[in-house]
Amino acid sequence: MTVPDQDPEEVFGRDYLDFYAAELHDGLNDEEAELISLLTNLAPGHRVLDLPCGHGRIAERLAARGAEVVGVDRSATFLEHARASAARRGVRVDYRRGDWHTLCMDGEFDVVVSWFTSFGYGDGDGVSDAALRAQMERLYAALRPGGLLLLETLNIHEPGLTDHESSTSKELEDERGRHLLVDRSRFDPNRGVLHVRRDVARSGQPTRSCRYALRLFSATELRSWLRDAGFVDTQAYGAEGEVFRVDSGRMVTVARRP
Repeated sequence: MTVPDQDPEEVFGRDYLDFYAAELHDGLNDEEAELISLLTNLAPGHRVLDLPCGHGRIAERLAARGAEVVGVDRSATFLEHARASAARRGVRVDYRRGDWHTLCMDGEFDVVVSWFTSFGYGDGDGVSDAALRAQMERLYAALRPGGLLLLETLNIHEPGLTDHESSTSKELEDERGRHLLVDRSRFDPNRGVLHVRRDVARSGQPTRSCRYALRLFSATELRSWLRDAGFVDTQAYGAEGEVFRVDSGRMVTVARRP
């Protein structure tokens, strides 16, 4: 039995923490926070916006380095987890519920971070380019002069992206049984949009489904968008901070507000 499509926020919030736990382990989280710190020249006292912050895995590590971190996410489930994790870690993060569409912060931050392919995400068929450009302008406005924006996204050259449907899955087992998460994806090369249907089958429960979309960018296109928003000095890196290549696992872009 499959229930009708769910709110993607609900499906991500309830299942993401379990199915991604093995992938997003402490070692990886520490490495990614280190890379962010290096690429943004992070120093104690810097004011950082993590948007969206998810369950706080990056925000709390930047706070542990002495940054003043504001984490914003629309998921109450993620924020509850993030606050509890920060308390256990003994760090202070200002977590707030909100999203790109309600962001209104003028010149407050030295660094804005958007990690794990968050920019370009949308429900259903995705977000229009006009709306995404407006989001980028709000990120620009949130930075102080000289501040840095860091965007991490999928590499559009990833060989797994195809205009035919492909699927990936994650599996876990616990005392309740075997659970499965399946993503069925199709990339539209004309719009640069990855369409995904996510099905989550937990043992003894009806399968839950949602649809979401990701607008993906080449390094050239993203640089053009950043320039149009007012940014300068745009640089693209790979997942480990190397010069961006076709075979880089991810694309990490850093740009400066003049």
